[in-house]
Amino acid sequence: MPIDEIAAVLSIIDRNTPTGKRDFAMILLATVTGLRCVDICKLTFSDIDWINGELRIKQSKTGNYLALPLTSDVGDAVKDYILNGRPDSKLNTVFLSVKSPHVVIQSHVLNNQFNHYRSSLGLPTCPVHGLRRAVGTNMVIAGIPVSTVAQVLGHTHIASTKQYISLDSVHLKQCALDFSRLPERGTTK
Repeated sequence: MPIDEIAAVLSIIDRNTPTGKRDFAMILLATVTGLRCVDICKLTFSDIDWINGELRIKQSKTGNYLALPLTSDVGDAVKDYILNGRPDSKLNTVFLSVKSPHVVIQSHVLNNQFNHYRSSLGLPTCPVHGLRRAVGTNMVIAGIPVSTVAQVLGHTHIASTKQYISLDSVHLKQCALDFSRLPERGTTK
C-alpha cells in the first residue's frame, strides 16, 4: 500500500468525533507498528507502558510476546481517544464500539472503517493487513535488515517475514542493467 494512500486515509478521518478518534488511533497504530488487526482490537490498558514508551502484547496468532516502541504520535492519538472519545466502561480493552453496549471492537469493524475511508477517497478496498505489509516493505526499503523486520512483525522465522515484503522496485531499478546504448536489432553502429 503506497504511503500517499495511507496518509490520505489518515488525513480525512474526523478526529473531532469519538468514532474518528478511535479509528485514527487504531489505523495509525497499524501504520506505525505493523500490529495485526486482531492485536490492535484486543489491546488492553496493561499492554501500554506509558512510562517507558512501549507496547507489550501477547500476539493472538502466535502466542508469542512482542515489545514495540510507543511512538509519540501513536501515543498521542491513543491518549486522545482514551481521554476524549472512549465511552465509559470497566472493560480493560482500549478500543470499544461507539454505540451501546460498548463492547470490544472486532477485526471486521476496523477493516470496514478503514475501507469506508478508502472508499470515500475513491480507493479500492484493502484489508488493514495491507498496512502490516507496508510497514515491512518500508523498513526494507529504508535498509533495515530483514531479521530486524521479522522481530518488529513478531515473526520467529525470517521465512514468515518474506511474504510481507513487497518487491522493492525502486532499489531493483538501481541494480538493473542499462540497455539504452545497445543498438536496436537489425541495425549496426
